[in-house]
Amino acid sequence: MIVGVLLRYIKTYKGINYIPLTEASNFCGLVGDNGIGKSSVLEALDSFFNERQITLNIAVKRSGYSETKPSILPVFLVKKIKIPEPLTALAEKLSQLALSISEADVNPANRQHIKRFITHRESLLRNIKISEHYLIPIGVDHNSNPTLSVFNCRKLVEITHGEQADPQLISLNDSEVSEFSPLLRELKNGIEYIYIPKDIDSESFTKLETIEIQALMGETLNEILERCVTTHAIQSINRSLNEFIDGLSQELIEYSYRTPTDRQQNLKKQDVYNLITQAFFNIRKLHKKQGESWLEINALSSGEKQKAIIDVAHSLIKNHRTSGHNLVLAIDEPESSLHMSACFDQFDALHDISQSCMQLLFSTHWYGFFPTIEDGSATVITKKDGDHVFDLINLPSHREQVKQLASSSRGKFPYDIRLKSINDLVQSIISSTIGDNPYTWVLCEGSSERIYLNAYFKDIVSSRRVRVVPVGGAKEIKRIYQHLAVSYEEFKDEINGKIVLISDTDTELVSYETNNNLSNLICKRLVSDSKTRDARLVHIKSNPVSPQTEIEDALNGKLFYETLKEFSAELKNQVLCDLFDSATEENSYFALDLRTSERDLINNFFDSGNNKYVFAQRYIARLTDTHKVPAWINEIRGWIS
Repeated sequence: MIVGVLLRYIKTYKGINYIPLTEASNFCGLVGDNGIGKSSVLEALDSFFNERQITLNIAVKRSGYSETKPSILPVFLVKKIKIPEPLTALAEKLSQLALSISEADVNPANRQHIKRFITHRESLLRNIKISEHYLIPIGVDHNSNPTLSVFNCRKLVEITHGEQADPQLISLNDSEVSEFSPLLRELKNGIEYIYIPKDIDSESFTKLETIEIQALMGETLNEILERCVTTHAIQSINRSLNEFIDGLSQELIEYSYRTPTDRQQNLKKQDVYNLITQAFFNIRKLHKKQGESWLEINALSSGEKQKAIIDVAHSLIKNHRTSGHNLVLAIDEPESSLHMSACFDQFDALHDISQSCMQLLFSTHWYGFFPTIEDGSATVITKKDGDHVFDLINLPSHREQVKQLASSSRGKFPYDIRLKSINDLVQSIISSTIGDNPYTWVLCEGSSERIYLNAYFKDIVSSRRVRVVPVGGAKEIKRIYQHLAVSYEEFKDEINGKIVLISDTDTELVSYETNNNLSNLICKRLVSDSKTRDARLVHIKSNPVSPQTEIEDALNGKLFYETLKEFSAELKNQVLCDLFDSATEENSYFALDLRTSERDLINNFFDSGNNKYVFAQRYIARLTDTHKVPAWINEIRGWIS
């Protein structure tokens, strides 16, 4: 997997730019304005893997190679078992470097670039078992020679030669760097990189004899023909033809059909394969069925051509290719020329493709995929004071992260990202709920809610096409509902899918009007009701409006406290933890008769760090069919089933 790439004076990228691509998910998007450099990343990787000509930044011509040192350096995440024994020592050196390098290890001019890598590395390490992987930065310069770029520093000298190495040595020389060439070849050969640019000739690309289509199939035409036309068959053809020529020569007496040389050539396997390819495959073009007829791909609209390419790739990878473990598919603007209603299905297909290959990379201007993808990442590319800025967003919690990035940048994070995230979210929801096979949406406040709801609805996620999406708080629920309500009125006769929005009951209640007559658009608030000793789903402005209720207050009480006991060290109150054994299966808020101070202790635990997320994972790991399902969960199930 390619987790990041460092581009140095490549195409639109002047200077050194470290671009994070993923936090270990294999569905990776690049988003940003026109001309910002999204396609440049995909093209650079195509040059790296397929040895195509590297497009250099214009500054290289002005300043020269020695000054600019253009290079393409991917950062690979590779399972240790994938590296053959002779190369493990080289992999260990570079992985040790990548995992230990700090800003102080490089010269001041490169520290900001290494800082970006370190920030990405820390988020990456939270999502993988690094003990099972190598993290390897290695690439090529403009002459295709191996390079370590800014990673070639004093730290690498010490790893290679020991800490007692000559203090004057601040980097490895070219000869020492070239020793990593076998590892570089192994990494490049271990990945099949297929790049589909936006302006690709769809007819040429989809021909069966192209390298790209054969790579998607996972086998070449020669391999297919070898099964159909065996060596024995070719020998039989040669024998019969030679017998014919010999017989003809006898009939002609003093004449014979011969080749110019004394040695008479026979048909070779490749001769036969080439003839079959020309006569059988080359005359065939991709057609799409339209009713009872077949329409040639060139007769399709631009959007239909783009969809056809993705459909063919999807089908070949899913249905024909044996394994996509070494396939990286890169697609430039897959939504190009598509109608908004078709974009959702296009990206849904892309996500499905990503589950069957090593990695899917794409560039796009369409943000509708942000809320629809259950696991994936997007790198938002912007510019600040002439320099590129890269923000890696985890898609399952994208709205929370966008909100945090906007806050931390004091409003400098691009406003259009926030605007598009709300507009495209609403458009994608509405468009996906229209039709004969609609999606079902459950919008909640945070990532932990998503974990619980996905676990409770796992049996209908596929059949009902359920999407559980965290949007980042009750205020966001309000904003989205108000946008949805306007769009819903326009399309209410066509909407078949359910849209459910669930918010918590906060101390400072977010109150707003909802239209309770929209049958497929349901907006509710979760609250603990002391009268019924249960959690209820009520209208936003209905009573009760207290106590403060989050999803952790409305789970199976017995399972909740069994799970919470695993965190006794963090709670630091053994007396409280001993009470957990007596919990009932009522909602967790009522399962134990706790004092206010004890509830505060538990609430403080959930408000600390990443505890909500970690707890949710532990809770669903313990969840079985024998546990009583909270009534409010069953109520939602009734709406969406």
